[in-house]
Amino acid sequence: MAVYANYAATSPALSPAVVKELCEYLGGVHLNAGRNFEGLEAEAIALRARRAIAGLFEVDDPLRVIFTSGATQSLNMVIHGLVRQGGHVLATSVEHNAAARPLENLRKNGVIELDWLQCGPDGSLDAEKVRNAIKKNTRLLVMTHASNVLGTILPVTESFRIAREHGVLTILDAAQTGGILPFTMGKCCDVLVFAGHKGLGGLAGTGGFVIGEAASGEMRPWMSGGTGSASHSLDMPDFMPDRFEPGTQNTIGILSLAASVEEILRTGVEKIRDRERGLSARFLSGLAGIKNLRPCGTLDPALSVPLVSVVVRGYDAGEVSRHLFEKYGIITRSGLHCSPLAHRSSGTFPGGTVRFSFGSGTKEKDIDATLEALAASSFHPKR
Repeated sequence: MAVYANYAATSPALSPAVVKELCEYLGGVHLNAGRNFEGLEAEAIALRARRAIAGLFEVDDPLRVIFTSGATQSLNMVIHGLVRQGGHVLATSVEHNAAARPLENLRKNGVIELDWLQCGPDGSLDAEKVRNAIKKNTRLLVMTHASNVLGTILPVTESFRIAREHGVLTILDAAQTGGILPFTMGKCCDVLVFAGHKGLGGLAGTGGFVIGEAASGEMRPWMSGGTGSASHSLDMPDFMPDRFEPGTQNTIGILSLAASVEEILRTGVEKIRDRERGLSARFLSGLAGIKNLRPCGTLDPALSVPLVSVVVRGYDAGEVSRHLFEKYGIITRSGLHCSPLAHRSSGTFPGGTVRFSFGSGTKEKDIDATLEALAASSFHPKR
């Protein structure tokens, strides 16, 4: 029996309800209809998805939901659109490369000053570090909601409150928490970035961002092109979502998001959170009895998403991950997880960790099977 424990990378399968909708769409009349009809249908699907996502994050205006190919494109668009020459940017020492690389590139090219807020080895952050790091020219604070390596939930509400007191724009990377943690964007952050293929349960190649009023007035379009609106002008439209959505949209991907997020709303994020917190607790409890394994992060399911990284003393992370797959059919993720900053913070660089992450399809028997495999593998300390 295969066990999938890599939800932090991507959800392995769409729910039956979402698959049904996509099959009906692919077999529908739109394939033979004219371009105008296709455009109207795509617009209706996008609006449905915008409304669902706005409902999930409690945003008043669904037209502020912008679709992209994923969180990486979104972060690049938002960061490049909001930075200004000579501005100062703050980010945390557990950021994913989707945010860290564009920021570092801007720093190297002399566009911005950049400081990393140092998190603890468990991924935790004291929000007061934000206050102490703000300068006169600080323009942006970029924060992941939860580390994709350590699972630790960062104090984003308090950190962003401090930033906004000083007129600093705030960007939240919710790739690991969308559909998993209850969160109200409201007055908390200026931009919320989401991934469609993880906790939101949509197809890969989907995602986007929700942009507040203050940021939308400041953000410059990073990409330009056709929008089907204001076509008489060579400038991008000044209204949303068109201002930030050039080109042909991924309609079937957006439909998968509409259907999956509506399903999440029917289930309730609190219920999802409670269930997945229980899975993490079960896994951590079982790990405590297995020798030579060191779990990383807070080790408190109430303070983390359903993700646990493990170091097996004396063994290469890739070696452990391959052994679990080849002998037991357990799919994990090993290495640096596109987040070398987090591994430096936790002391697991450059070797990395074996990451176990759980989601909608994970059952208690999967947790137990994984623990049994780890115990049976007898990773004895190497001399």
